[in-house]
This record gives sequence, C-alpha cells and structure tokens, in this order.
Amino acid sequence: MEFLGIIEGIKSGNKRALARAITIVENNEENYLELVSKIYLSSGKAHIIGITGSPGTGKSTLVDRVASKLHMDGKSIAIIAIDPSSPFSNGAILGDRIRMSNSQKNPDIFVRSIASRGQVGGLSKSVGNITTLMDVFGYDCILIETVGSGQSEIEIMNLAHTTIVVTAPGLGDEIQAQKSGIMEIANLFVVNKADLPSAEMTANQIQQMLHTESVIKRKKVPVLLTSALEDKGIEDLIEKLEVRWDEINKTGERERIENAHATYKLTESLKEKFLSYIENEILNGAEWNDIFKQVMDRKINPEYAANHLFTRFLKKEADV
Repeated sequence: MEFLGIIEGIKSGNKRALARAITIVENNEENYLELVSKIYLSSGKAHIIGITGSPGTGKSTLVDRVASKLHMDGKSIAIIAIDPSSPFSNGAILGDRIRMSNSQKNPDIFVRSIASRGQVGGLSKSVGNITTLMDVFGYDCILIETVGSGQSEIEIMNLAHTTIVVTAPGLGDEIQAQKSGIMEIANLFVVNKADLPSAEMTANQIQQMLHTESVIKRKKVPVLLTSALEDKGIEDLIEKLEVRWDEINKTGERERIENAHATYKLTESLKEKFLSYIENEILNGAEWNDIFKQVMDRKINPEYAANHLFTRFLKKEADV
C-alpha cells in the first residue's frame, strides 16, 4: 500500500518518516492527500497552540522559551515556524530557526520551518495537514508561530485550540488592536519585552480594550507580562496554558472549537476546489477571449462579465 511505510514510521515515532511526510505535504507531491487521509483518523490528541502578533514582538524567542519549559515539564513538543516567502520565488529565509536556539539544540523538540508561500492570514496552506502529521506522531503540544503580518492575521483561530496574541511596548499594537479582529481571537494576551518601562501601561491599555462593547461578551482573557530574553513570566504563561487545556476538555469547549475548525476547513477546501474547477473550465473556454476583449475595450465591466461567464457555465453544466 502506498505510504504504508511512512505512516507506520510516524505512528512508531520515527522522525525521519515524519520529516519525509511533511515534505510530501508541503510540496503537494502526488497523492499527498492520500497520505493525510489515511492518517487523519488517528489524530485529535494534541493541544494546538497558535502564537501570533506583529513583527518585532519577540514571538520566536517566546516560542523557544515556552517549548523548552513545556519539555522540562514532561511534554513532547513540536514547533511549526512560518516565515514570510518571496512573492516571486516562494522561497523564504526561514530565520525563525536562528531565534529558537534552545529548541534547535534539543533533540526531543521537533522544529519545522515552512514558508508562507504568499498565503494571507499568517499561515501556510499546508500547515493544517502538517499539524495532523505531528499530532499522529504523538506530540502533546504543537506550537504554531505565524508570519507576523499584523491585523489581518486571524486564520490561526481556525486551527489552534489556544491562540496567544503577543504584543510589546512601544510598537503601537495597543492602538492598532482596537481596529483589528486580532483582539477578538485571543485566548491569552502576552505583553512581551516586559523589561521595558511602558510594559505595564501597555498591559493596562489592553485590559481596558477588553471591556469595550465589541469584546465584553467574551470570557475574561488573561493579559500576561513576559520577558522572553530574560526568561521571566514564562512559568505563569505555561500555567495559564495548562488551565486553558483542562478547561476546554472538561467543559465540552473542545468539541465546539473542533466543530468550528472542521466547518472552516471543509468550506475552505470546497471553495478552493470549486475555484480551481471553474478557472479551468471558464478560462479555457471559447467565450473567454471575446469577453476579456470587451472588458479591455470598456464595453462591459468586469463584474458584469464575470456574472455572464458564470451564468453560462451553470447553464452548460445543467445541460450535461
């Protein structure tokens, strides 16, 4: 059976098999979906923790410290560090590895850097499937560090059980967050670089924002102060993560979260398949060049043209 050796290797704790499987998924190699589908039934055990926030907040160093502390507490840890990629080559520097020195040196912590490949929302398209592979491998906690693109970076909520939003004093995040959905996806707020003088003020401003009308209906979200470089506040953060994991498992919140995740993943996958199918059918259709020329000549506008093409496509499918 294809992929049988890789699947057996992952389930038996073979890191080479895991690394190979991740490469297959990340590169969309032939029949990669077969691999993920065969292993999906065995997933659903890991605590998936998303770490997001603007560039310059020290996310990578914070992830490194959290991973090391969780490992010291007896947890098995995997890290997915997503780096921005070139819009031209899709390549990435993968610099997060440099800032995760402790995790890199620890053979028991699995670190995988992947390129975002132009995907919006701070994630890579393949990250969900990679998380599944790590979950089946047996990791207790999977930490996902997003790109760090700012206000639009909310996709992580559709994958993680716990989302940590990281900010830092003096970056203006506390002001920008008022206009951003990122405030409303957080299960934990972390004000990193707490050794800076304005850290307490930043934390207080976030606390005040959490009482605004748009957020007040949510449960109280902890706001923590950490200094990843000085290794301060990490134990408090770990404690809050453990409390959060216990709560969502005991109250049924986990089922609600995973229902929302499944709905999102299914609808997004359908959108992608439908879009690909329609593009192949319409863009290669006989009418395309004529309609496109009319748009370029400003005889019809793009929205009208798209509606016309789509209507003709639906009629054609109905007649088949």
